[in-house]
Formats: sequence, structure tokens, C-alpha cells
Amino acid sequence: MKLLKRTWADISMDNLSHNYHLLRSRIPSDCRFLGVVKADAYGHGAVPVSRQLVDLGADYLAVSNMEEAVQLRRSYIRLPILILGYTPAFYAEDMVDMGIRQEVHSLEYARQLSQALAGSGKRLKVHVKLDTGMSRLGFFTDHPESFDQIRTLAGLEGLLPEGIFTHFPVADSLAPEDQAATERQFRAFTAMVAALEGAGLHFKLRHCCNSAATLLHPEYALDMVRPGIATYGISPSEELEGRFDLRPLMSLRTTVSQIRPFRPEVGVSYGWTYHTPAPRTLAVLAIGYADGLSRSLSNRVSFLLRGRRVPVVGRICMDMCMVDVTEVPEAAVGDVVTVFGSDGDQAIPVDDLAKATGTIPYETLCSINKRTPRFYLDGEQRMEVLQYIV
Repeated sequence: MKLLKRTWADISMDNLSHNYHLLRSRIPSDCRFLGVVKADAYGHGAVPVSRQLVDLGADYLAVSNMEEAVQLRRSYIRLPILILGYTPAFYAEDMVDMGIRQEVHSLEYARQLSQALAGSGKRLKVHVKLDTGMSRLGFFTDHPESFDQIRTLAGLEGLLPEGIFTHFPVADSLAPEDQAATERQFRAFTAMVAALEGAGLHFKLRHCCNSAATLLHPEYALDMVRPGIATYGISPSEELEGRFDLRPLMSLRTTVSQIRPFRPEVGVSYGWTYHTPAPRTLAVLAIGYADGLSRSLSNRVSFLLRGRRVPVVGRICMDMCMVDVTEVPEAAVGDVVTVFGSDGDQAIPVDDLAKATGTIPYETLCSINKRTPRFYLDGEQRMEVLQYIV
């Protein structure tokens, strides 16, 4: 079957390399780099992105769950993989066999993993999760019993504590109170680690820096950093936009299916939420909410066509949407339209779409679904095509 260029995402591997080296330049030379490739590498394609990170020199990879880890192993990616979410203890031996690391957030969970490995002679490398203020998974650093629980965990059969880590919820904020809160979290983390080391429990890898902390607080880097969204060229928050030379990887593109003139006062698409105010020329695009383009963007955003912005008019449909191309008279069927990303010297940041829907770029990127193939580019040259369906 010939490659169908209906709607697709261009992924710049040059920009991935640029962002990787930028982030590396922020941290000590002996600090390890963990590439966060969960959620299909934030919608960019976990396997191609992971392969590139391996070539660039990343030391570890992180995923959300067992299925994501297995996907990488089946693709012959051999870097150590850390699962950041819960994995049923039933899979403990499989994780050992595949060289996967598992986060451990409670003594009860640690005991379940240990019991699953009892008598096997196998040891699962684990990373102990400390909750210093995220209020999600982890041992509370301000609970006295956590110290003894972690010491008990370290002595359980079948477990090998390799790392210890925490997560910063407000490191991407420049507000003084949030920066102070991040510093308190770091101190709580290092205090617990120091206490455990004083009791003879040493960890090879101490890590707490997400994207924002890697960029703003390299002094918190310790043994490893875990930048996520910044690796993909997106600022961790609006406050940090433009502060660092991050370059987005993804440009989402579609094509023009039909162009037609309309008289005034014609209702467009479901519900007739838009009526042509005057004679207008509208184009139908081959992208809709089934491709991950949120229906809530209807009548609220513009795309790029031949270097000019064309507004979305009417409700976005499952497989199509309409734009007003009156100001682009040379527009033609088959033209490429950029939904977000770069188009020559013009660009529409993914942040624009995220703000229009009241969300963050993370969600917008992860919403670009598997009906949309990914084209991996080295400069202008296509290196690889990832097609999930065909």
C-alpha cells in the first residue's frame, strides 16, 4: 500500500538532539540522563525516540507501565528501564528477566514483590519513591515510620534497592513561595537519604529533577535527572517560555480535501455554530477529533496554509474540519496545512491549541492518536515512518 498523506505528524530528530544536548549542558558531566518516554514518548513515538536517545547517550529510560516497557524490549532497546507507576507483583520475575526497574512506594507493595520472587534466586532492582509534597505515590518523608519501613524494604528477599527518588510539583513556577517549596522538598529528600545512608543503606541513583528542575536547579541534579516535556521541546510552564532554547519536535499536518465558495449567512457544520458573515471561501481539512484534534477548538483557533493563518469555522467533526481560506485565494486541493508546529518561517505553537482548550501542551501532544502516522526527519530527509494501523 502506498503511503497515505492524509494527516500526519512530522517529528524533528534534529530538535530532539538539540534539546538533549541543551539539557545535558545544564547538569554535571557525571550526572546520568534518564529519558522519559512514557505515554508513547508524549505522543512522539516511544520506539523511534528511545532509539535516538540511546544513540545520543542517554543512560536510562522511564515508562509508566509494564506494557510500555515490553514494547521497548521487543524493539531491542537495551537501556535500563524504570517503571514509574504500579506494576502488579505477579510480573516481578518478568521484570527481572527483562532488566526492568520498578518504583516501590510502600512496604506492603515491596513485600508483595518479594513474595513473588521468593525461592527464585532472582533480585529485582527497585527505586524507592519518596513523597516530599507531590501527594501521589511514595513514602512520606515527614512520617517517622517511613525510615524504618524503607530499612525493612531493603532487607527483603529478592529486592535490590538501586535508586531513590522524588518528584517536584511546582518546580516550573518562578513564584518565590513555589521556589521555596521546591527547595524544602529537596532538603526533605536529601535529609531522608542521608539518614538512610547513616544506617548503612546506600543508593546508586538519587534523582529528583524533572524538566523544570533540570533547567532551573542543576544543583539538585544529584546522580540522575528525569526531564520529560523539555526533551520534546516544550517549556514546562508558561512562565518559562522563551527562557531556554527548547525546540519542539512535533509539527501536526493535514491536507485540503475540497474548497468551495459560500454566500452570506450559510450555516457551517453540526449545530450551525458558525454562519458566513459575507461571501467566504471554505476548505475542508482531513483531520477531526478522531485524530486527536479536540472538538472544543471549534471556532477558536487558526492553522497555517501557504504561510498564512486560516481560522477554523464551525464545529470540528470526527474526521474533518473546515477553515476559512478567503484570504488565501491560491489555496488548492491537496495543499498541506499545519495544525501546529513550524511551516517555513511561520509557526503555531502547540501551546496555542492547549490554551484554547484550557489545558497544557502535554495533554495536546498525547492526544494525537494512533490513526496519525509519525514521520521522523533528519533535516528535511525522512528517516523513518511509524504507522500504527497499517
